Formats: sequence, C-alpha cells, structure tokens
Amino acid sequence: MMTPSRQPHPVLRDVERLIQLEMEMTKFNNERSLYLKESHFTVTQIGGTTLLLDELSPLSSYYNRVIGFGPADLERLPEILGKYAASGIDPCFDLSPGRQTSEVAEALAAKGFVPRLQLAFLKHEFDKENLGLESSERAQSREGIHMARVSNEAEALAFIQLIERSRGGDGSSLDEGMVKRKIRYYYRDDFRNYVASLGGEPAGMGSLFVRGDTGYLANDYTFPAYRNRGIQTSLIRYRLQTARKLGLKRVYTDVEFASASHANMLKCGFELVYMNTFWMKTALPR
Repeated sequence: MMTPSRQPHPVLRDVERLIQLEMEMTKFNNERSLYLKESHFTVTQIGGTTLLLDELSPLSSYYNRVIGFGPADLERLPEILGKYAASGIDPCFDLSPGRQTSEVAEALAAKGFVPRLQLAFLKHEFDKENLGLESSERAQSREGIHMARVSNEAEALAFIQLIERSRGGDGSSLDEGMVKRKIRYYYRDDFRNYVASLGGEPAGMGSLFVRGDTGYLANDYTFPAYRNRGIQTSLIRYRLQTARKLGLKRVYTDVEFASASHANMLKCGFELVYMNTFWMKTALPR
C-alpha cells in the first residue's frame, strides 16, 4: 500500500515563493538602480543556497545576501563564506524561520554573525473576502487623494525627481547618462509605479512588482508633510485593486514589525506570513 505524499505546509509554500520573488526583485533592482555607477552582480547556487554578490558594492547587505541557507547546507558554510571572502565581503544571511535552527544559529555565531534586523513578510490573497477594496476609489475622492500611474518617459523622469526628493537630494547629483539608460525601467508593465497627490501636490508614491500570477508592493514612501493623512493606505488599496484587475492571485510585501506601514497593510487585508532574520557581522546599509 502506497503512503500518500504529504502536501507542504501552506506557510512553507509562501516562504518558497517569497524566496524566489525576493531574488528576482533584487536582480531587477540592481538592473534599474540609478545609484550604482558600477556593478558586478552575480547569482550563484551552492546546494540549496543562493548567493547574491556584487563585488563592486561591498558595503551593501542587500546586494550581498545569502538566501535559502539552512541545516541541509551547514557543511557548505566554509565554501559559501569563501565566495564572499575572495571579494573582501562579509555577507548578510537572510534566514526564514524554517531554516533558522539552533545548529544554523550556532554555526553563524561561531563565524561572528549576529541577528541585526527582522522584517515581517505579509500576504494578501484575492480568493478571500476583502472588505474596503471596492470602495477605495470613492474614499480617495472623498479625501481629495488623486492616484496616477507612471506611464511614459516624461512621467518617469518626474517620478525619479520624486525619488531624489525622498532621499533628501535635488536631482543635481544624478548622472544624466545613467537616467537616460535606466528610465525605461520605471514605466514597465511588470514594475508599475504610482504617485498619490493631495491638493495637486505629490504626497506619496509606491510600486507594484509583478511576476506571473504574483505581485509585490514595494518602495512605499509618504512625504513628511502629508503623513497621517491616509496617503499610504490609499496607495495600498489602489495597487491591490490594480493587482486584482490584472488577475493576480496574491500580493506580498515586507514591513518593519509593528511599524505604521505594518498597521496600514493589516488594515487593507494583509496577513502575517512569517518573520525573517538578517544575520550580519556589522550593521550594514541595505
């Protein structure tokens, strides 16, 4: 008599989807970046572990990440670290809960790594009842919030200037040649960017990254003068409406635990999937 195969736990399916989606987003973000004048980004597989490495950005914990590392690859840890050591880099180990065993923690601690950051990963599924989505356009109209998608080169250039404002710059430090080469990334169908305006002025922005039947909400930012006025919530609902119209089955996002963004995502129907822990030797910029 055959023993029926066990189906993977639903949360573990989400973990694997997110691992793959995160890798694709990281590669895409590296390609579209306006701030990496030089890059040598590579993706290497060792066992079940994926190594993201950019030897020209040694201080970036985002572009130098180890994803999927766990008990099955413990014996490969010296080989993994050796790949980064060749470029003088201490990587960031991006550990999901199912792979962060006591043996993994002890092995990383013995090499000088400590947990320095946690992010909450959330999911919104469209086959479940979600109150509030259908009425979001009326709510935006009532609140005077206007949504606009970045849909051409001129709008993308204005959007890039908003990104610069959010970083505290005025655009003068941007390389014009770089902008010209990368601007096409900002109005693609698989990377949709939106601006929320209030009183005719840009108040916030956010992105929807699409791969297959899955989306990812990213790059949420509300300008300080417009915070606590429902800007992010409107952006979330608008992108969820868009995702539903596109026929996506689910949308993921990540937030800092117990942050204002976390509360806004829950308000819009997202549910916690898991917490990731980032193990690093030093507190490096993402």
